[in-house]
Amino acid sequence: MDIASPIKDEHGTATAVDLSLRIKNYLKVEKARKWCCYEWFYSNIDRLIFLGKNDFVTCVQARFPDIEPGTKLTRLQWSIVRRSLGKPRRCSAKFFEEEREMLQAQRDRVRELQQGKFNPDDAEAYKDIADEIPAMLIIGTSVTALIKDGLFVDEVEAVDPTTNTYRIRFDRPGLGTHTVPDYNVLSNGEVEVISKDALFTSQEPADLLPDVILPQANLSSYITTEHGISTGFLGGYPVPFLRCIVKMNKLLKVKRDLLSKVKNLNSTVERKTSFKEPIDSGTQLMYATVVLDLDKLNKALQLNVKELQQHCKTHLGSETLAAIQVKTECMDAAEQLVKDANQLIKLRDEKSTNFVAELTALLIQVERLSTSKNSSSMPVLSESIRNLRSIVHPSNLHSFQENVEVPLAHIQARLKQEFLSNPD
Repeated sequence: MDIASPIKDEHGTATAVDLSLRIKNYLKVEKARKWCCYEWFYSNIDRLIFLGKNDFVTCVQARFPDIEPGTKLTRLQWSIVRRSLGKPRRCSAKFFEEEREMLQAQRDRVRELQQGKFNPDDAEAYKDIADEIPAMLIIGTSVTALIKDGLFVDEVEAVDPTTNTYRIRFDRPGLGTHTVPDYNVLSNGEVEVISKDALFTSQEPADLLPDVILPQANLSSYITTEHGISTGFLGGYPVPFLRCIVKMNKLLKVKRDLLSKVKNLNSTVERKTSFKEPIDSGTQLMYATVVLDLDKLNKALQLNVKELQQHCKTHLGSETLAAIQVKTECMDAAEQLVKDANQLIKLRDEKSTNFVAELTALLIQVERLSTSKNSSSMPVLSESIRNLRSIVHPSNLHSFQENVEVPLAHIQARLKQEFLSNPD
């Protein structure tokens, strides 16, 4: 069979094999690859800007608040909307230049929030930025990078916040190592987000998001040595705290390797047992060695966790940690309540069950907040509301705002007044 010839099914339509071959041939053209990248590739920082709420949507919602996103309008209605927005600008070189300058300014503001280099009193300058921004990628993150009009996958080797670039070493022959701007790098996994409100409610934004220094940078000016122990700060974090995190990462990596060995040994023992073969002394010795190593490693992990918790209490504060702990306890209590109630209701849809559990946890949080009088829990409650809103279907957003967000906003305002009037 000629593989280049169109392959069709019994109905005469092109099959997936034929379509894939056509796409493969199409992507051999350089202009086609460029078009695909420009059309569908959005980096973490640009996804927030291009795929978020744009100026057009903002203007339409400001002038016509009753028009919800996704509403289908007739031609006459769209004509009224367009006329109300005024005459559009002429497409010119000056227009594109101004648009690029606006895009660069938005990127710079997002980077300032990512790196904690902003003024907490200047929240108005960041009002057009989304409520949640992507965090800076860390070393070892699997990414897709746009290089030479092509997309290539590998891991981040180093981060340089001063030039807003990532250094990526590609295993593909001929590529080598490249320094790629952050607007050409997309994370392949789930992107960690940072709450903008949490940044501005914090008194020390620089301590929330540390700068990531290149591995080969000279760190002697940041680190001092006292009695043979490194002290000082890097990116707003104490060096012992960073050392503890690195140690935890290495211990977890060793544990993963040991668990993989245990899994392979279990498979070997099960296979020999099923065939009634004797287990030799070498396998037994290896198994015992791995188990003892795991026991020692777990003890080391336990000590390191305690040290890490102590650093977190010192750096984040006991009130913030307590607020996070309360949120976790509320979610656990809500899940148990929903599970008990579901035995009578028999709700089978998992998404609906999770949504009910989230709503219940929100109510428990409000109850805990009103009794504990802990103002540090307010940002945690706001974050819970935003997370809940993100999973609501667009068609139900209006109902969610009226029945959940607005009442909770009144409750939060009332609680804030109580906290201010009774600071103790």
